[in-house]
Amino acid sequence: MSITAAAVKKAAAVLLPKKKVRKAIGFAAAFLITLALLPVMLLLAMGNQLTKAEDEYGNIDFSQFMQSLSPEQKERFSKMEDDGKAIEKEMEKLGIKDMTVKAQMIYLTYFDDVQKDEKFFAEYCSLFKENDNEKLIENLNNKYNLSIDYSEFMRSYSVIVNVSIDPYLFVNFDIKNNIDLSVWAENAYKTQWGCVPHTDGSLLTDEKYKALKEKYPEDITEDCDKWLSRRTVDNYNLLKSYLWYDHESRTISEDNYSISDMTVQELFDSATVKGSIDTIPETKGSSVLKENMIGIYVGNGNVIYAKSVKDGIVKENISAGGWTSWFEIPWIQYGDEKSFSNEIKFEEYDEKKKNNLGLVQWAIQAHENGWGYVYGTYGNVLTESILQDRASVFGEEVTSYMDFIRSNWLGKRTSDCVGLIKGYGWYDSKSGEVKVGSNGMADVGANGMFAAATVKGTIDTIPEVPGLAVWSDGHIGIYIGNGEVIEAMNTLRGVTRTKLAGREWTHWLQIPYISYVEEKE
Repeated sequence: MSITAAAVKKAAAVLLPKKKVRKAIGFAAAFLITLALLPVMLLLAMGNQLTKAEDEYGNIDFSQFMQSLSPEQKERFSKMEDDGKAIEKEMEKLGIKDMTVKAQMIYLTYFDDVQKDEKFFAEYCSLFKENDNEKLIENLNNKYNLSIDYSEFMRSYSVIVNVSIDPYLFVNFDIKNNIDLSVWAENAYKTQWGCVPHTDGSLLTDEKYKALKEKYPEDITEDCDKWLSRRTVDNYNLLKSYLWYDHESRTISEDNYSISDMTVQELFDSATVKGSIDTIPETKGSSVLKENMIGIYVGNGNVIYAKSVKDGIVKENISAGGWTSWFEIPWIQYGDEKSFSNEIKFEEYDEKKKNNLGLVQWAIQAHENGWGYVYGTYGNVLTESILQDRASVFGEEVTSYMDFIRSNWLGKRTSDCVGLIKGYGWYDSKSGEVKVGSNGMADVGANGMFAAATVKGTIDTIPEVPGLAVWSDGHIGIYIGNGEVIEAMNTLRGVTRTKLAGREWTHWLQIPYISYVEEKE
């Protein structure tokens, strides 16, 4: 990743007008980079070393920059990362992920000298249930004997949220979907994006603004001046900016996502799901149409759209906008939030020892979250690189289904039949990663797992023990109790919930790599 040095200097001028604020923001910003939120801010934190990583064009190579840090600086980064992850985990537990960046920023800015015990992060994060920022700052000051200035905090925080894209707001960056489109529009509205013709959601810098005025002198008027240093879009590009956004590079570019070059009307005409505005369903991320303008329906009767240079991004009741039609955008997938969630949430009955009851909950969450099936996978999110790797290793088991996999499973968690079991064994609840070969779970196939089992029998003798495996030659599933099985069935079906009876299971077994415990009361 490379970052323009000029952008660093410009951001510094905007963000850091006072010495006190400069120090605070710089410290907070150094960690935000580790969360892929605002890369330029890290460089602000260590600005005296920028030239070490600059090339002749004034670009900064981030990996090179990191290599230039001293052991003490690297240790500092590591500690900041650990603290940030601790905050992230607590905010997720509390169901307030959207407050994560705010909590991280405040902590890294103001909590250098605050004593912290084992309960600190849980208590600290609980305060962010307060939605009123002024009240939040008051509560933090009172509890921790701080003197955070509300106006200073809001100035720095508003700049950060305006120029960055908060990753904690979204369900699944790997699948362009209606839920995240709705979130994208809400974020543009809340962080006050501007409306400038021919812009795509990127920051409107002086250089970009000058180029636009030269190219489109009739469209780029003095009224556009007020949106300088903000993210801006034109009407159509509020939708396109979401499609063009790449979360890994944090860039908005046509090169990131290929879409057809068509007018708003042509897009509407190409939609297969649509209707008159009086029939609009309660589906977030649907689009609404009037003449040559497009808006994003965000639920509860509200539409968000780039209205004009004067108004910027607005949120209006659908009845007030003169909208005539609605449609589902052909370029994205539609479903509910659960359809696109890749979060792993289940009850680990014993985090120190993998067991049958934890396996049952693991299987249930995999089914409920719509995991797919790709041969040779075991619970990770399927990326194009993983897909290509599995195709090269397993050949036709994967290659014969490539189009279907890309259309249905790419961007979702996937496993094969035994991979569903191995993924549980290899899952680390602290890091959220699936680590091959960990926790005593052997990397074996379905038949290898059956052969290794010492406690097993024919299917007609299966005891009522949730978390047993059921087996037939080359295939394995998880018995969850009450005559039901969850299995990664095949490429076309994914992870499914079936009845034990009627399937062709021949044997049951205790999985030899986990312990078997009784149900908790």
